[in-house]
Amino acid sequence: MKTVRTTVSLPPEQLKRLQRMADEHGLSLAWLVRQAVSEFLERAEKQGEFHPLAPTEKDAL
Repeated sequence: MKTVRTTVSLPPEQLKRLQRMADEHGLSLAWLVRQAVSEFLERAEKQGEFHPLAPTEKDAL
């Protein structure tokens, strides 16, 4: 599969957490982000709809 380079802006704390996770598991940051996007897309497609402004689990805390 051919990949396309893209740029994503993240808050510093999210980037720090992602980089730490990647380092702890011997993964690249790029792999971790691709995996997260894949899981997000699968979940959104399985639900059959996407509501970007709907409250999330994090909002309920």
